[in-house]
Amino acid sequence: MRARRLHLVRHGETVGQSSIRYHGSNDVALSDTGRAQVAHLVPLLETVDPVAVVHSPLVRAAESAQILGRGCGWDSLRFRAFDAFREIHFGACEGMTAEEIAAAHPEFWAAHQRGAAPGFPGGEPHAAFAQRVARGFRDLLVEHPEGDVVVVAHRGIVRWGLRALLDDPHCDHGVRLASLTVLRHEDRWAIEHLDLAPHAGTG
Repeated sequence: MRARRLHLVRHGETVGQSSIRYHGSNDVALSDTGRAQVAHLVPLLETVDPVAVVHSPLVRAAESAQILGRGCGWDSLRFRAFDAFREIHFGACEGMTAEEIAAAHPEFWAAHQRGAAPGFPGGEPHAAFAQRVARGFRDLLVEHPEGDVVVVAHRGIVRWGLRALLDDPHCDHGVRLASLTVLRHEDRWAIEHLDLAPHAGTG
């Protein structure tokens, strides 16, 4: 049986500066730079024939999926929004930079830096988010037990998805804006390509 793959894409840069700001539930759109970044992924995905293309319902991920779909010629009927892959809610810190969070919530930020904060102030707890993402990937793979699947979402979804799929709670790979991570499954999931980002941006 042919090995199957999961193609995990993070959306591109946004008008809300996702490269430096914590946008979770904020529904910020892609910037022109972000659209160009995502388009640079087309040559890496144009030979893929996915059985499904699922994306976060937030506009930055949905538009990224559309750009890839047009560039790769994927059937639009295979596309759908997947609410489980919505980014974590950063609560009172939505839209802020790390420096702004540290100034406004110094005790939280110190705990966060130590890995001791259960979640952002007023936001979705990390444990609940991890469970949501793991359940989302589990449901997706049950629904599509064969064939390649493309997921277009957010940094948190890719990072926590890797932790769940690789059964490694300490996995902490960086996931740049408009990057592609590919998992290959034979007897288990393993990383085939990590954080491919062929564009010139640094996000």
